[in-house]
Amino acid sequence: MSQLGDRLVILLIAATGFAVLIAGWAGGLVEAEAPIGWEFALMGGLFLLLILVLIGFWMEFSLIDRDREQNQDRPD
Repeated sequence: MSQLGDRLVILLIAATGFAVLIAGWAGGLVEAEAPIGWEFALMGGLFLLLILVLIGFWMEFSLIDRDREQNQDRPD
């Protein structure tokens, strides 16, 4: 499997886990406790949180690759 394929599989697993956590658990609390009309805004905020977490994972992959390339270029 290629490096991009590995990243996408890891990202898919993380997305599934965080989606269950955020949409299932936190979303259930939002639906149960939110006043009428606020549900969409709160669920949108939870979705935004999920997207930000996944972007963070992707950026961390890039940082790991950059550090690995720097360590390989450095003479011992």
